[in-house]
Amino acid sequence: MSELLKRIEKLLLTEKSVIAKDGTFVPVKDILYLTSKRGDVLAILAGKKPITLPGNLNAWEKLLRGLFVQTHRQYLVALDRIEGTFEKFPEEPEEEKRLTRAELRAKDDECEISLQGTAKRIPVTGVYGQQLKKVLDVTRFHYLAPENPSDRALRLYGLIDFGWRELYSLDKNDKAAVEAFKAKWDIKQFDKKRMLSYFRLFGANEINTKRVIKNLIYQMWRWIQKGIEEPSDGNIRSLWYKIKAVLAQHSNILGSGDVDTFYSTLQEMVEDQELFRYKDFGFMDMNEPYRWIGKQNPEIILASEKLGQYLFIKKLADEQGVSFICLKGEPAVISMEYFSDDLKEKCGGKPLTVFSISDVDPAGYSIERNLVKGLEKAHQINKVVKLVDVGAFTTEEINIVRFPVVSYEKKGDQVKPVAPATMGQVTKGRAWFEEEINDERLLTEKDKGGGWKVFTIHGIESDAADREIIKERFLAGLGKLRRKTGKKKA
Repeated sequence: MSELLKRIEKLLLTEKSVIAKDGTFVPVKDILYLTSKRGDVLAILAGKKPITLPGNLNAWEKLLRGLFVQTHRQYLVALDRIEGTFEKFPEEPEEEKRLTRAELRAKDDECEISLQGTAKRIPVTGVYGQQLKKVLDVTRFHYLAPENPSDRALRLYGLIDFGWRELYSLDKNDKAAVEAFKAKWDIKQFDKKRMLSYFRLFGANEINTKRVIKNLIYQMWRWIQKGIEEPSDGNIRSLWYKIKAVLAQHSNILGSGDVDTFYSTLQEMVEDQELFRYKDFGFMDMNEPYRWIGKQNPEIILASEKLGQYLFIKKLADEQGVSFICLKGEPAVISMEYFSDDLKEKCGGKPLTVFSISDVDPAGYSIERNLVKGLEKAHQINKVVKLVDVGAFTTEEINIVRFPVVSYEKKGDQVKPVAPATMGQVTKGRAWFEEEINDERLLTEKDKGGGWKVFTIHGIESDAADREIIKERFLAGLGKLRRKTGKKKA
């Protein structure tokens, strides 16, 4: 009788839907697999955009048990979608050696599986391979397979996920178990001999400082995600002091430039490798007072690169119920993380429209592009509207307010920068002018003699624009947008 009840419960769950973070309902039968990425659980559906679900992968594994099976610490796949298994070939030749029976069995628990509805192959690691064999009622995958792609990427980057199997099953509320786990795997407690065994500098009997810093940051992130370590107090420097204490313990690796190595490594791991986010550590956003999410139309953003325009855009945004942000120059990644998450919570998946106030020069255009690029990581951008461009000024006004950006000498195909400009700045300035502006009012030339001419590319500060013109442009664009949205709703 209990077996019958389990079958009935499974059948009912298949026909049910789960609620996404944005409040929409997702039929369980449409989900190919669930994956965790940067703290979010994403439901992957055939031919559709990923949908963010609340909670963590462990909770969904329990809820969907019997319908889904875990194959990797980051993947939970639908059983009825599994089509086949494949060997994962190494990208580089592996050293040939005779494997023991235990090693053969361990490797046989690793593979990749294909799912109906997607071309992506899902990794299966040894710790979950045995469970998958039981579910599929097989005893072997019939081939050897090396490490899964995610673990290989970590290894090549120099990271070791210490004790990850134990961490997966660790109960964060069991204080004794947590203390025992940390005593075994906490890098901060390693003695020098153990540090050397993991982090030896190539060709020397010394510890590789950068690799130690890299692994300490990664381990802290993993433990914060698990809930066995507290996030930062909001100050990035507090994280440095924890790492500094470890380097000081092994005094031969504490150097005067290590603080710079720490900051550059953290930036590299977040911004280049995209392993996690600054926000994951609880770091505070110093730009928080200069942004807001609108109540009526949060998906419409009024953005300015200058802090001096804060009161102006805040008042305008408040009146219209839209979001706003003052960037104070190039957008800080941590500010974009918080702002983007706040928008995601309020916008319900609606595409964003950005009204931008930035200088008419290469730097201003770069700031705008990076703002959009930061938002595009989590949002679809419907449109970007420039509120300040050369069209906001008369020719007479341009001649008064323009300022020199970069100067260069030109003779035929020969181009030379005029000090203090570099050739790189000249190249960027010319590309910006030709591709973005192409308005002769922002280009002047003088004869130097001998066939040479001196060209100067000019820019315009956004502060030079009449704020009433900016306001009129914004309200006009907003009106068109709302009328268009209203027609769609009708």
